[in-house]
Amino acid sequence: MGTVAYIKEEKVVRKIFPSIEIKILDNNSIITIHDAQKKGIKKKLVKYIIKHEIEILVFSKELDGEFKEEIIESLLLQGKGNIQLATGKKLMEYMEMDLLEYILKQQGTNKKQEEIYILFRKDEKINLDFLQSFIESFRMTNIVTNDIKHMKLFQEQLLEKENVLISVSNNKRKALKRAKYILNVNLTKQELNKYQINRNAIVINIRENVKQDDPNFDGININYFAISCPDEYMEKFEQIGSNFDLAQLYESVLLQDNVTKRKQEDVYERIKQDEVKITHLIGNNGEIFTEELQKIQKRNLDKMRKLV
Repeated sequence: MGTVAYIKEEKVVRKIFPSIEIKILDNNSIITIHDAQKKGIKKKLVKYIIKHEIEILVFSKELDGEFKEEIIESLLLQGKGNIQLATGKKLMEYMEMDLLEYILKQQGTNKKQEEIYILFRKDEKINLDFLQSFIESFRMTNIVTNDIKHMKLFQEQLLEKENVLISVSNNKRKALKRAKYILNVNLTKQELNKYQINRNAIVINIRENVKQDDPNFDGININYFAISCPDEYMEKFEQIGSNFDLAQLYESVLLQDNVTKRKQEDVYERIKQDEVKITHLIGNNGEIFTEELQKIQKRNLDKMRKLV
């Protein structure tokens, strides 16, 4: 099991106080910084992380910015690039299907009625096994990628062995023009902007935070989410501190238990058993409300009716 450092800032009014306080909880470190701007504090923190062989870092919300970036950069310069950072994005990746099910439920529709468009750039690190659940669940699965040769072979094998048809394309002008639901696995904003996207699409950005500022786009752009956890987890998290992101805290548990190194199905099952639920989605301007999702659905339905 990896060791975790939970790093937070708490201002104090006392004139004399230690710059860093450390408490141990279940062999993990809760590091409280009383003044993140104090000279030498970052160096002291990096030294502690290296000395105690910390493997996973979780930063509280008030330190999620320049302070965090400088700590990560310092660790990289000292050859500690193997330290994992809990950002919530890995959890989001494992809950891709949950995200879509949440959206469809709010819109009053379901997977068997809808098509999914999965967009990704060629990357040897991507485990394509995740595609299977989408292929089995949605009315039609459309793969949009620059890894055409590989995915065309996958398409042929799927049709031959299972008599299942999927679409594979990388036509930047047409591939996403009618897409209602787009799962952007790893494209950056610059890469995504090369595609002509349905103005009323719902785009879920998994690995990259993509701010959609195209004036012609009137859909919903999702970069993050919020979750709920059972009481047994919440009791432990409350001991760590109140100003941490819950998805990051839960992700640190998965990382510490090395769950993410197991088969994808095992990770899905662990999350399901832990009864982790999505409470809301987060976009360019904060929380995305049910009314927004329903409004997009109505627009797309009205558009379809006009085409009939």
